[in-house]
Amino acid sequence: MKSRFNRKLAATTALSTALALGLSLGTTQAMATGNETAGQNVNARADVEATGSITSADDADAAMEAQGLIDESVSVVGQMKADEGFQEVLQRAKGIYIVPDYGKGAAIVGGEGGAGVVLVKQNAEWTDPAFYNFGGVSLGAQAGGEAGSMAFLLMTDDAVNAFKSGNKVTLDADAGFTLVNWSADAEASWGKADVVTWSDTEGLFGGASLGVTDINWDDDSNEVVYGAGTDMSAVLAGKVENDNAEKLKNALES
Repeated sequence: MKSRFNRKLAATTALSTALALGLSLGTTQAMATGNETAGQNVNARADVEATGSITSADDADAAMEAQGLIDESVSVVGQMKADEGFQEVLQRAKGIYIVPDYGKGAAIVGGEGGAGVVLVKQNAEWTDPAFYNFGGVSLGAQAGGEAGSMAFLLMTDDAVNAFKSGNKVTLDADAGFTLVNWSADAEASWGKADVVTWSDTEGLFGGASLGVTDINWDDDSNEVVYGAGTDMSAVLAGKVENDNAEKLKNALES
């Protein structure tokens, strides 16, 4: 499933303008001074160009978006850890799916999804991130939620293996998974859950039932980061590397 998430419009516009004027990459980076996100994305494009793997403007945009997801996921991990008691459940998790920007709000039930990264533990260490999109979240009676960050902690091998099995992954009761909303008062339920959900939007997971549907491998992001033909199982098995993901891995480990 190929999709584009134009969440870095400002950075892309600045970069395109600089290239049109024939400016050097250094000048392009200078234009982004004072805009941290734009600077990160320009650097992401520079990294791809330096390796010689960039083949088109589309690839450059995909590389910037992919690095942006990684960088934003670091911030999401910091938010999660700020919640009292969350460090424990994170340490017990066997994997995690982080979605820095979810949905567009007005009607969350069956609403729009988002782009995110999946990391799993191999020999007690986190793999590099694999990129996945998802179509929507079903929240039972809950509606009117706001867009925000969310994460799904994969507590069992079955939950992790769902991501390794292919596209059109669904995490809900019909697929045999138990999802539990994280809270400091819900520790007794963690041991029974395949997936523990977290969001920075209060009440987002307040519905009677919860499910995540249409989770798909993001071809564009994975191929531009790891190379054409890279298999999702290779990424989740820790067989490929992305040096630009070290900060995210360290955030999860610390």
